[in-house]
Amino acid sequence: MVPRILSILLAIGTAIGEPLHAPKCRYIPGDKGWPSTKEWSQLNNTVGGRLIATVPVAHVCHTGGVFSGYNEASCADLKVAIQEEGAATLQPQPGEPMNPYFYNLTCNPFTPVDQPCELGTRAVYSINVSGAADVQAGLKFARQNNVRLVIKNTGLDYLGKSTGKGSLSFWVHNLKTLETNKKFSSSYYKGPAVKVGAGIIAGEVYEYVNAKGYRIVGPECGLCGFAGGYTQGVGHSQLTSAYGLAADQVLEWEVVTPTGQYLIATPEKHQDLYWALAGGGPGTYGVVLSVTVKAYPDGPVAGGTLVFNNTNSDAYWEAVGLWYKMGPSMVQDSPKNVQFFVSNATLWVFAFVMPDQDTSAIDNILAPFLPELKKRSLPYELKTYNYTSYLENLRNSYGALPYGELCPVYPVLGSRLIPRRVVLDDTANKKLMDVYRKYTADEFGWFVGCSFIDTAEGSSVRPKHPDNSVNPYWRDSIAYCNPNNPWHWDDPAHSIRDKNQLSGEFFPAMEAATPGTGVYLNEIDSLYTGDWKDTMYGVHYEKLLKIKHKYDPYDLMYGHFAVGADEFYLDAQERLCKVKY
Repeated sequence: MVPRILSILLAIGTAIGEPLHAPKCRYIPGDKGWPSTKEWSQLNNTVGGRLIATVPVAHVCHTGGVFSGYNEASCADLKVAIQEEGAATLQPQPGEPMNPYFYNLTCNPFTPVDQPCELGTRAVYSINVSGAADVQAGLKFARQNNVRLVIKNTGLDYLGKSTGKGSLSFWVHNLKTLETNKKFSSSYYKGPAVKVGAGIIAGEVYEYVNAKGYRIVGPECGLCGFAGGYTQGVGHSQLTSAYGLAADQVLEWEVVTPTGQYLIATPEKHQDLYWALAGGGPGTYGVVLSVTVKAYPDGPVAGGTLVFNNTNSDAYWEAVGLWYKMGPSMVQDSPKNVQFFVSNATLWVFAFVMPDQDTSAIDNILAPFLPELKKRSLPYELKTYNYTSYLENLRNSYGALPYGELCPVYPVLGSRLIPRRVVLDDTANKKLMDVYRKYTADEFGWFVGCSFIDTAEGSSVRPKHPDNSVNPYWRDSIAYCNPNNPWHWDDPAHSIRDKNQLSGEFFPAMEAATPGTGVYLNEIDSLYTGDWKDTMYGVHYEKLLKIKHKYDPYDLMYGHFAVGADEFYLDAQERLCKVKY
């Protein structure tokens, strides 16, 4: 099978690109320096036959191009699977982007049948990583052959870091390690811990630790990869107020550096690498094989929902503003979390999360707010529940695991951290509400998902954590908020307009209303135009860049908005090139 596909890809290479005169840019198929079929076969032998040539899954939807393989019934099934099952359909596919924007309309199941099926920006090959040796072999091959590298973790990828034209991908989907250590011991932590492989999604972790009697800080969406972008990129959670951010939980990183070193990075050993990986962004300092994090004894959790509707526009938006103003009092210096959606029609709290408490905790935080709804003649519906475990509450909010059912897999989405000072100041609060009111209007159709959390340092509730590279803007925030619009598979031009509006209008307005703060670097639109170095990394950027250069002297690691990203550019044929050479 592999030799047949190799010959197909060799044919592609003869039709794309012009030979390069110097390796300032990574080679793509068709360049004179692109590795030969023999060289790829040698790499395949080195990694034990685990080199996979990418064949787009949507080849069954097209009659033209190198990968044409039209099958009407299979194509119809694929369309349904992508729209209804999403991540469960594409996560197990090496080389497939996890964001429709990065298909670039090449071999998309929803484009015309006669449109040629081409690789586009997909990786040309993927190594089905089984351990450190596979990564070391891939790194050596890429360096010696001037080939671009990407990492495809298991999960979402809003920035397209897991794909790139002419690339070799480290596909870590099958690194399914899950191990419990009841007595982890180090100078900085003693207690239960869990080791999570890079191929594990959150839903799998939750089910595993629940069976062991624990809970851990992880993403609400079961379909998210745990050890990859999530934890390396800070990682928020329903349990953040109780225990801290995901990066705060890390005890050990199992990582292969770009020079091929296999290391265990901890707060005591390879401290700079540990520090950078814990919040400094994924795909930048090495290839993470697993992460070991703190685990906590599970127990009861109070949960519930609250809904009130826009029956009077001015009264409704006054109430939404008041809801934000009361956010700090709901969660500050407590383990509590509140997650909700705001649209032009409804504020829907879909998840109260009160660890180790009963429903009286919800009644207490709402006691000042519910009378304000009555005062404004805004009817509401409140439901509360006592759950026996965190997992039970999560399932009730987000649906059946492991993938979950609530989270949008392919949204047009951004993120913004909301400082306490903004929601507490009446003028600043109203300015933010005016932005929401404008862009959630029917003519635009946006909604905003938010979570009230407490991430301040020095909490009497949360345990201490080792020093890490989490952007300090997180510590001053009371919420993170995500403008959302669904991706329109049947009308991609509509979604491109949404992306342009988000990056060109809505998000700048949110930034103007919330000055001096940041974004969640894992949940930002690829067209973002803000000061990404500051909003994603803050005061840590220059230190992170030095660590990046130390561990990646060959400049093998690149990702959109990753530390050091501005040292590269894409040329007209989408080759990855160095700015200074």
